[in-house]
Amino acid sequence: MNDQHETHLHFLVCIDRLNNAWATLNAVRAAKDNLLAGPAFRYALVEYATPYTRSDGLIKRHRYLAETWVPPEYLALHRRILAARSKVHAHADLTVLEAQLHISEIQGKQYISRVQNMIHGLEEIGNIDAIISLVEGTLSNMYAEQEVREHSMSDRGHR
Repeated sequence: MNDQHETHLHFLVCIDRLNNAWATLNAVRAAKDNLLAGPAFRYALVEYATPYTRSDGLIKRHRYLAETWVPPEYLALHRRILAARSKVHAHADLTVLEAQLHISEIQGKQYISRVQNMIHGLEEIGNIDAIISLVEGTLSNMYAEQEVREHSMSDRGHR
C-alpha cells in the first residue's frame, strides 16, 4: 500500500458513509411518523459528518474529506450539520445546553435542580429535503472524481 492507495481507500470509505447517510435520510423521510425517525435522523447526521472528521491510516495520519466536495449552495447547511455533530449528536456539549445547576435548601432538606436549553437534535429535520440534496450533490462530485482517480491508477499500472 502506498499513500495514493490509502488516499483513495479513504475517499471510497467517505463515499460509503455518505451513501449510508443518504439511505437513512430517505428512509426517515418515507417513515417520518415512525418513533425511530428522530434517532435515525440524528444517526444519519453523524454518518454524514464522519468523512469530515479525523480518520487515521497506516501511512498518513489525520485524513479528512475536504468541504470542497460540498456544493457551494449547501455550505452553510453542511457547516451547521458538522457543528451539531460535534456539539449535540455525538457529544453532550454543556456550552450548547447552557446548563446551570441550582442547589437550595428548604426546611433543612437539600434540593438540586437544573435549568438548560432543550436540545433534541431534530432542529434540522425540517430541512431533510435540502440535506438529501446536499448529500446527493456531494456524492455526484465525488463520483466524478472517483472515475478520474481510478482511471489514473489503471493507466499507471497501480494495482
